[in-house]
Amino acid sequence: MKFLFLSLFLLSAGISTPVDLVVVDASGAGLKNELVIIQDLRDAEHEILRVLSDKEGKIPVLSLQPGLYRAIATAPYGTWQTQVREFLVADKPLRLALEVRPMSTHGYGDIVTVGTKKRQLKVSQADGRPASGAEVHIRDRDATLHLERRYKTNSLGEVEIELVSEPTVVVIVYGNSLTTREISESDAALAIRLPSTPD
Repeated sequence: MKFLFLSLFLLSAGISTPVDLVVVDASGAGLKNELVIIQDLRDAEHEILRVLSDKEGKIPVLSLQPGLYRAIATAPYGTWQTQVREFLVADKPLRLALEVRPMSTHGYGDIVTVGTKKRQLKVSQADGRPASGAEVHIRDRDATLHLERRYKTNSLGEVEIELVSEPTVVVIVYGNSLTTREISESDAALAIRLPSTPD
């Protein structure tokens, strides 16, 4: 009876998965004192952690419920470029390495806001069939809050999106897979074919 009660309690509490995250440079060396922010994207960008990385670039191991999350690594004094990465938590332990690069005076880090420019995006599965009901998250490279948008594809795998920067980052969640792409205003046709996922 006690075992049954404990099993029911654990099921009602939800299953959590360990997530191990480290911030590294291009050589793979850990970076100390990077500000790491973890957000739960299925809870209106609810911030669940804000901490500085230790001398090995690590943060405390997280225990997260299944869902969609975002990790942001940024240097408080602008030494390194901000790195943003969405990730899916399922039932297997996850290890993430956020690679950051030195801040330059111009180039990759420059984000240009393009204003309201709407375009049709078509999302298809690996076999070419429409990815109906895919979640589409739009952001700039730095995940600026007021530039984020959320959409869902229709039965044809299509959705009208707003380009919020140049380039615009598109994050697609379909089934148990996550795909990230950068798209540009100059792209003739906005079509993304999702990679095949292992069974």
